[in-house]
Formats: sequence, C-alpha cells, structure tokens
Amino acid sequence: MATAPPRVLVVEDNEDDAFLVQRALDASRRPFTRERASRLAAALNRLSRGGIDVVLLDLALPDAKGFDAVQRIGAEYPFVPVVVLTGLEDEEVGLKAVQVGAQDYLVKGSLDARLLDRSLRYAIERKRAEQALARLAAIMGGICYHCGRKLEPEGGTGRPAS
Repeated sequence: MATAPPRVLVVEDNEDDAFLVQRALDASRRPFTRERASRLAAALNRLSRGGIDVVLLDLALPDAKGFDAVQRIGAEYPFVPVVVLTGLEDEEVGLKAVQVGAQDYLVKGSLDARLLDRSLRYAIERKRAEQALARLAAIMGGICYHCGRKLEPEGGTGRPAS
C-alpha cells in the first residue's frame, strides 16, 4: 500500500523565496504535497483544518517577527513539526529556534533539494519519536502512581519514595 506524500505548509511572504522553496521541493527525490500561506494568521487557519505533516516557516512574516510564529504554532498545534527557514546565517538564531520548538533550522541561501528533503522528513520523524516518548512517560507515570511508587531520577536511593 503506497502512502501519500508528506504535506508541507510553506509559510513565506516573499514571492522569490517561495519560488526557490518550490523549486527545491520539486527537485526532491521523493514527492511532497505543498500548500502556501504568506502570513501566520493564514497558516494557523490552514493548520486548524488538519492534514499538514510539517510546516516550513519563515522567521520574518508581516504579522509575526522572530520566534513568535514558532511559539504560536507550537502552542496551538504541538503535534505538527516546524522547520524554520530564514535568511539569517547565524547559528545562535538556529539554536534559539530549536530551543523554542522548531525541529530544524535552514538558511535560505544554502537551501538545496537534498537538504530540504532530509530536514523535512527528519523533522516529521523526530516529532513522531517525541510524541511516542511523551506517551510512554505518561504510561509509566500512571503505572508508578497505580502501584504507589514514584519514579526517582538517576542517582536516587533506589528506595520507594514515601
């Protein structure tokens, strides 16, 4: 059974940059289905209808600056991975993007089909793994609560907490 290509929501207000992203997605060795929004509000509206596998997000939008868009999407749609796309070639900005919830950070000037393909697909898989770990933690918390013990961090006494 064939699976549908991942659906990418490209959130980019600059026509030239959107065209470059489109070309890179078209040149990818595996297909993507893509949609586009030019504002954060339009992206949030589209995300509300579901069916988006990953968001490719510009950091400079008319209605959101800096990391606001990453945080808003993460808060409202925590199960959708976000890959930041920006013109800033600054590793500190990239690190901050990941710290506020992005799965990855790409620089527009260094964008190629192979890099974009890998980043989007890995972001989807990392988000799935993150969700699986969260479910496992919730199950383990419930099991330990049910049996009357608390989990201790490493280095604990090894005895049940009282």
